[in-house]
Amino acid sequence: MNTHWNNTNRFDSESGTWDKNPGRVKLAGQIAQSLKEMVPFQKKWNALEIGCGTGLITCPIAEKVSSITAIDTSEGMIETLKAKMRARQTCAIEALVCDILSEPDNEKPRGKFDFIFSSMTLHHISDTSGLLKKINAYLHPGGYLAIADLDEEDGYFHENPDEKVHKGFPRDALLAQLKDAGFGDITFSTAATITKINREERKMTYTIFLALARKRKQK
Repeated sequence: MNTHWNNTNRFDSESGTWDKNPGRVKLAGQIAQSLKEMVPFQKKWNALEIGCGTGLITCPIAEKVSSITAIDTSEGMIETLKAKMRARQTCAIEALVCDILSEPDNEKPRGKFDFIFSSMTLHHISDTSGLLKKINAYLHPGGYLAIADLDEEDGYFHENPDEKVHKGFPRDALLAQLKDAGFGDITFSTAATITKINREERKMTYTIFLALARKRKQK
């Protein structure tokens, strides 16, 4: 069963120039800042990032926690992140090529995490409910989840009309999925906005939500 629509070849080919898009870098900065403002970070935390890309958000969040395991299905993206880590001599990040929904267990991240985060990745995942349940299993009781992604949009945000993606997410629908996956203390805020000329050649503003939730503790 396909659990995601991610075009790994596309992200591999774009990994070397990914950070040269100023709009993309600006958006990542806004999301990272929103995470810093909304998440009650503790330096002792071990974190997992799903869909890390080139590390535009990984690197600033690494300053707030003890360690980050950063995973992505694109080998090109992971290699770009590893090059950044070597240049910065960053030791707190472990970067892995991994599909958390379909890899064999021995190739997935080990152990439990205090914090799991993901940015602009969920809309590429066909089985969003399955991913949320998998994330819940990776968290310590009381652990935090933060997801940044598109609010429900007009279907023209992405430039390629053939790209299979969710057209953003209604917040109430994602709230229900989070509850069903075992999360509580769920809040939504707006992390960023993107104003762009979409593929219909219309100037539109799209909003990025930040969903923050905690794994329910066992009674």
